Order: sequence, then structure tokens, then C-alpha cells
Amino acid sequence: MEPANALDTTAAEAYEKFILPTFMLPLGKEAIELVAPGHGENVLDVACGTGLVARLVAQRVAPGGAVRGLDFDPAMLAVAGELVECPPRVELSWHCASALSMPFDDDLFDVAFCLHGLQFLPDCAAGLADMHRVMKPGARLLVTVWSAIERCKGHHAVMRGLERRQVDPTPMLKAFALGEPGQLEALASNAGFHDVSVRRMGGSVRVPSARHFVDALAAGAVAARHALARLPEHQRAAFMDEMSEAFRPYADHGGVAPPNEQLVLVARAG
Repeated sequence: MEPANALDTTAAEAYEKFILPTFMLPLGKEAIELVAPGHGENVLDVACGTGLVARLVAQRVAPGGAVRGLDFDPAMLAVAGELVECPPRVELSWHCASALSMPFDDDLFDVAFCLHGLQFLPDCAAGLADMHRVMKPGARLLVTVWSAIERCKGHHAVMRGLERRQVDPTPMLKAFALGEPGQLEALASNAGFHDVSVRRMGGSVRVPSARHFVDALAAGAVAARHALARLPEHQRAAFMDEMSEAFRPYADHGGVAPPNEQLVLVARAG
């Protein structure tokens, strides 16, 4: 019998299975090259989820480097701890804490990441300010957020399909709340970062079918799951038919690949 206070990792496992490989991993691999963590560096991953950054950079900072993953969700950290292997002579640790007041000393990290987490913080400006505090002077920052929802065609199709059926998809828009480059650049500059640049990074979400896309959102994305759950049962078949038609322009030999753009911010601590 499991203890009464056993941690429920169901949602984190769904995120790991459906969201991370479908939406996060392909673009994450490309983005980290912009700051290129190296041997012996101390790396921070804010809103680390199930440990994507640690998987991509731990080997790169060996020997003598360290990777610290921080997330407010203990279930995410539990899954990360089970899945992420630490190379020899690399320190890997997980920290359950707020990104607005991180449990780290000032001027500690050489590189800091926040991949698709900044827009979900209760105070984006405060989060960036605390990242700046814990980074060494000249340290590199990499932040990714989704672009405006109109540039993320699969999500946009799902949102419009729900709207047409009088299901409110507004909570889904939180993921796209920092989708304008100027807004993101101003936040970083105001937090004390310099050499700030924001670029659009195009890409696509490759899935076997529109149904796979919708099912991934329904399984692993909290806001989308709640919205899709409100879709009346008698409308679900028609909704999926509409999604199949909306995804048809993005079909290729491997399934469908709707465009999915992200904004990538690179900056240095002052």
C-alpha cells in the first residue's frame, strides 16, 4: 500500500510522454546551441519540468560542471530525477522552489535557461530579475517562449475549433502571452541584461495525424486538457473532422507538420 501522502506524478508523466517529445525537444536542441554550454560550466534551468535541459547539456559541461534544475512542481522534479542520468564528474541537482526567489547565491551561474516557462511565472519581470541576480557578470541567458498563437498553426486551429463550439479556450492563451519580440526584449533589458537579442525560430510539430496533436494536448497540457474536456461528447467527432481538415495543408509523407514558431531570447548578465 502506498503512503497517504504519495506524490501523484500522473500529470508530469503525461507531460514527459506527450508534450516534451512533440513540442519541446526538437526546438530545444536547436536553441541551446546559441549559448553553447561548455566544460566545467555551472548551468541553471528555471522551470525545468522533467529535465529537458539537463539531458541536453549535462554531458557538455563534463568534466567539472554542474546542472541545477528548478521547478515549483515536485512531481515534475520527481520524474526528472528518475529519468535524467548524470554523467561522471558532473553535479546534477533538483530544487523545488519559486523562480521569483531562487535558493541560490548571487553571481553563481555561467549559463541560465528558461525554456517555455517564463510566460507561466506569476511575475515575469521578477523572475528575470532573480535570474540576473544568480548569474555571474557576463553569463549567458537563453529564454524561449512560443510566438503569437497565430504563428503556431496547430494550437490556433484547436483554439478556433473550440471557440466555434462555444468552449472558452482563453486559458490556452497563457502559453502565448509573450509572443511579441519587443515585449520580451524589454523585459530582459529592464531586468539588467545587456546584449539582448530576440529572434524568431521557425519549426514545426511533426505528428502522425491531427488526432495525435489533439490527444497530446489533451494528455499533457493542463489548460488545453481542461478546455478539451468541456467539449460536449456529441460534438467530438465533428471537432476531430474539422481538425483533420485544418491540418490537411501541413500533410507530408510522415503525417502532418503544422508550423510552430518560437521566440528565442539571448542575453548577457550585467
